[in-house]
Amino acid sequence: MSKPTALIVGNGPPPSKDLFLQLVDQHERLLCADGGANFAVSCGRLPDWVVGDLDSVETGVQERVTVDRIVRIDADDTGTDLQKVLNHALDLGVGSTVLTGVTGGRTDHALWNLGLLKTYQSRLELRVVDDFNEIRLIREKIRFSAHTGLKLSLSPLSGIVNGVTTKGLRFPLHGESLGNGIRDGISNEVVEEAVEISVEEGDLLLCIQRKEESTHIEIVT
Repeated sequence: MSKPTALIVGNGPPPSKDLFLQLVDQHERLLCADGGANFAVSCGRLPDWVVGDLDSVETGVQERVTVDRIVRIDADDTGTDLQKVLNHALDLGVGSTVLTGVTGGRTDHALWNLGLLKTYQSRLELRVVDDFNEIRLIREKIRFSAHTGLKLSLSPLSGIVNGVTTKGLRFPLHGESLGNGIRDGISNEVVEEAVEISVEEGDLLLCIQRKEESTHIEIVT
């Protein structure tokens, strides 16, 4: 039996309503990190679960979510509300998750949230989606199909990433190294419908610029 999928809404700048509703319809569960529930309810969708210390959840929203669907965790230094909702998703047996409302606004929060792609990579299939980008961490190799002309970037999450090889991009890489502030793969372009990116060592983020058409991504194990 396949594991359920979940959309997790953070308490950062939210996506557009249209994108949010599109993402909700693609997932079986809706989880919100604290004040992320305010946005979900404002769009007419009631969260399946709200996780956090609830200091940002509006009173009217709390009243609409049944007590058994609220996981109140006091604020402490053991992790952010987003980490706590990800842990709850694991407890629910979720296998694949999209995070939204976790980029933009405070840069320190956005950087931390991107780091969670690595923290949870062995336990959850994760990607971050906002109105501008879809971001995921490459696990050794990734293959996807896309329309030619689609823009994407390859950016090390931290440190040096070695042995980066690409196929189907305008500016190919052949076993090369990328490093923050040294060399990156910003603003590349799809020139063949079938694209492959492989990494020998390090943590590499794939950032696809969102377009109206969908982009299917298939992870290769």
